Amino acid sequence: MTRTSADSLRDDYLARLDEAMRGLPHGVAADIRGGIAEELDGLDPAQTAERIGRLGDPGAIAREAHDAWRGEHVGEDAVAPVPRVPATSTRGYAIAAALTLSFGGIVLPIVGWFVGAVLVSLSSLWKTGEKVIAIVVPFALCTLSGILISGLGFASWSSSGSSTGSGTGGGAEVMNPLLPTWYDLIWFGAIALGIILIPLSGLWLLWRLRGRTGR
Repeated sequence: MTRTSADSLRDDYLARLDEAMRGLPHGVAADIRGGIAEELDGLDPAQTAERIGRLGDPGAIAREAHDAWRGEHVGEDAVAPVPRVPATSTRGYAIAAALTLSFGGIVLPIVGWFVGAVLVSLSSLWKTGEKVIAIVVPFALCTLSGILISGLGFASWSSSGSSTGSGTGGGAEVMNPLLPTWYDLIWFGAIALGIILIPLSGLWLLWRLRGRTGR
């Protein structure tokens, strides 16, 4: 009789607890029920009643468990995912782009420089004005030098042809092939300008990069 009364109290309390915990996830409710059932197991009626009194109302247990579970769940949702930084916004990309701009034309003439210019233009660590200075200025100077050399070469060729055709029979002026002409000096100067200016533009970008971090 004693055992039956204890079991009745236990089963009634667990039934009310199950009803109160309907809104909880199954795993959470099962853990709570299992722990309480273990506490009430093997007690006599007086002990069972005393333990149930200490446990309190099943509804209060369910609300406390629900609040705890919801707090953990909201806390997990509140952690914002770390945004993925685009590759073009990293310092590593910017350094590689600047070095390609400086020395890509040496490894792969002309094409290498254009690749470096594209890489630099895609980086977000330099301002637009810095990109223009590093890319457009060397390109414009080299282009203007090429146009100037071509024009001077054509003018020199035209004047030489005119002088030869209108000669009075005197011997034509013989040029020493071992000595550079004035337009050779201009041509070599333009090449030297490109060799020096283009690497310096990339190194200047590296200098401007100091203290900047990827976004």
